[in-house]
This record gives sequence, C-alpha cells and structure tokens, in this order.
Amino acid sequence: MAEENQHKILVPSDNDEKKIIRREVEKQRRMQMSILCSSLRSSLPSDLIKGKRSVSDHIAAAANYVQFLKQKTNELETKRDSLKEMASSSMVEIGNELSSDPSRLVKCVKINIIQGGVEIVICSGFEDFSSRLSDLLKIILEEGCDVVHCVTNQVNGKIFHTIKSEVKDLTCLNLARLQNKLDHAIL
Repeated sequence: MAEENQHKILVPSDNDEKKIIRREVEKQRRMQMSILCSSLRSSLPSDLIKGKRSVSDHIAAAANYVQFLKQKTNELETKRDSLKEMASSSMVEIGNELSSDPSRLVKCVKINIIQGGVEIVICSGFEDFSSRLSDLLKIILEEGCDVVHCVTNQVNGKIFHTIKSEVKDLTCLNLARLQNKLDHAIL
C-alpha cells in the first residue's frame, strides 16, 4: 500500500483549473484598467495631475474637466452664434465707431488653468464695470480661489479684467460652476 501512494500522480482538479482561469482573467482586467487609467491621466492637463494621486482622484479630476469642457463648448457655441448674429445685423464695430447699442455686445469670461491656480479674463463690454468688479472677486473667493493679482485694461473702449488666483487643490475646484457664476454675473 505504501508503494501505491508513492506513485500517485497529481492531476489538477476542475476546481483548481477554474481558480487559475479566474485569477488570469482578473489579472488581465487589472492590467487593462491600468492601461486605461494611464491613458486617461495622460489626456488631462498637467496641472490637474500634479503629484502622486490615487486613480479615483484622477477620475474625479477627469469628470470635472469633462464637465468644464462641455460647459465651455456650449458657451463658445453661444458666443459664436451671437457674433454671427451681430455681424449679420451690422452690430459690428466699424473702425473706431461703436455700435448703436453697446449693451448687446458680447461679454465674456475665459478661465485658463495656470501653474498653481487659474487665470480669469473678463471682457465686460463698453460700460463702466468697475463697480461690479468687487462682485466678481467675491464669487471667485467663494469658489475657493485666492486672488493674488488683478489688472484692468481698456482696449478700443472695451474693459478687460485679468485676475490671477491661487488654488490649493485644483481637483476640488469646479471650473464649470465658477464659469457659470461669472457668466451670469456679467450679464
């Protein structure tokens, strides 16, 4: 009987084979997820992926960035349509002459991600806008940005405000919401 036990050949059972297959499938899934996460990370602006962050942080940053891009696309389409309408209705500035109704001119807000924060450029049209600048700064502060620099310029009768601010964590900043609030404030 002792001889029979010595010559026993180990044959993997069906259960062992299923475990091995399951393990391989899971390994392949993890590798695929890793590749996809790397691809997503490389598609984001470098300011949003600073330092070592978890995959969930990158996915959250990507979701916020996609929402921001959608909002920005919609706003740009609206501005494009508005400019086309202005051009067709002769509301365009000709030479140094201003249109007959300056309130219909396009007002815009542009947010750029810069190192350590955001730069916000606001074109407020032709009217005196300095009294409402404090309202815009309050909105920016409420959204978690620390204003470090603000410059106002007048170019061809238009008033431009350039505001640079620092943000501790760009992933916590909802750019689409900030853009929306500023757009509504300048109307």
